[in-house]
Amino acid sequence: MKSTRRNFIRTLIAGSVIPATAVPYASPLTPWHETLAKKARDISDGRALQILIPNGSRANIQAATSFFTKVSGISCVIEEVPTNDVNLELILRSNAGETSVDLALPASFGLADLVQANAIANLDEFAIRHEPEGFRDDYLYQTGDKFNDSTYGYQTDGDVYMLFYNKAMLDDPKEQAAYFELTGKNLEPATTWAELDSMMAFFHRPDQQQYGGALYRDPQYPIWEWWARFHATGSLPFTNSMKPNVNSAAGVDVLNQMMTATESLSPDVTSNGIFDNWKSYAQGNTFCNMGWGGTQKFLQTQDKMRDNVITSSLPGPSINGLPSTMGYFNWGWNYTVSSGSTQKELAYLLALFCTTPTVSTIAIREAEGFFDPFRASHHEDETVKSVYGASYLNAQKQSLENCVPDLYIRGQTSYLDVLRQQILATMNGEFSAKESLDICAQKWSHITRKLGTTEQRREWELLLASYPTQFQKERKG
Repeated sequence: MKSTRRNFIRTLIAGSVIPATAVPYASPLTPWHETLAKKARDISDGRALQILIPNGSRANIQAATSFFTKVSGISCVIEEVPTNDVNLELILRSNAGETSVDLALPASFGLADLVQANAIANLDEFAIRHEPEGFRDDYLYQTGDKFNDSTYGYQTDGDVYMLFYNKAMLDDPKEQAAYFELTGKNLEPATTWAELDSMMAFFHRPDQQQYGGALYRDPQYPIWEWWARFHATGSLPFTNSMKPNVNSAAGVDVLNQMMTATESLSPDVTSNGIFDNWKSYAQGNTFCNMGWGGTQKFLQTQDKMRDNVITSSLPGPSINGLPSTMGYFNWGWNYTVSSGSTQKELAYLLALFCTTPTVSTIAIREAEGFFDPFRASHHEDETVKSVYGASYLNAQKQSLENCVPDLYIRGQTSYLDVLRQQILATMNGEFSAKESLDICAQKWSHITRKLGTTEQRREWELLLASYPTQFQKERKG
């Protein structure tokens, strides 16, 4: 990318109508942070804590750590690395035996591989000693915090994928009447992917420079949509015995559906990365998009789309013949303690401090940063409401409470890189959907055998137990 996400968001916020951050330390929430700050003071030897963060999250983390320094007297030194490099950087420094990092914020999907590489510390002992009772009660999603039933991190970002609709198009009485006459169905947020595909085709009028959708079709990101569509069929990526299920009839159908849906997308989707996608959709001439909190924060700063967006959960699997909805938690950032830290307990206390209701609300208020709401209490904060809009927050909360996870097992990057490559191969016309996904399944089986089928099966079973209730009937095979 030509510019970092952080710089991009900073530029757009500078000219936005979002109000400045509210008074930072006023909060009626449980004052756990005060107790944690005192504990940190008691064990500190005066050294600063070194924190490794993804480029683009400084605003959030600076807000939290500045408060920590204010109430504890302990300094924090922040080091930024490119967004996609935090997990790898942690592994490399661990392999080199470095002790230069105390706390780090890797992407949640990489925790299993970080544990395997001995790059982050097991936090169970510290959690028993310091985590307050009820600390996680209003967390909306925390599956990515654990590996093999042990705590390795604290979620600090509610990244859930959702659907965004152009409100002016969706609510237009003439369009509603025309769509009903054509399909016999009401024009409203989709409860199935087939409904969404139908609506995108209806609104796709390229001769008028109007497009049905802006769903990602560049080489890196269509995997998100495949994962969401695939789970919406009620299917799971593995059977309980770790046999790949991606090349099932459902997996093949989903990839073929994506190929057809591409015909209703704006012509720039094959080249647009994340930021260009947002800018393209913000022109106001495209019906729908798939995104997350960052998408919403950007659209809230754009004249044509501010208050012109209707957000909904993703379509989910049918239950007794009736449609359901779901979220898909993909990215997120996690406070973790580096295995090389010589101040592990102190680093842990900082992680806990930063994710308390009071302090995490302070961080989430920062519109410039990555972090999105992840506690129920965040949705009640007036500044957070002004950044995101109440309508979005309602849909985000519903989605987080009913989320399918990313592939939180060892080898996540290897598995999903293969799937990404095979989706791209079909989109490029190199293989049919069936051929591509058969290749993917073969490679997945090899990855599983290499990592150890018994161990992988156990990890998968633990992850599967965290799935929403409508998937539990699939726990067989």
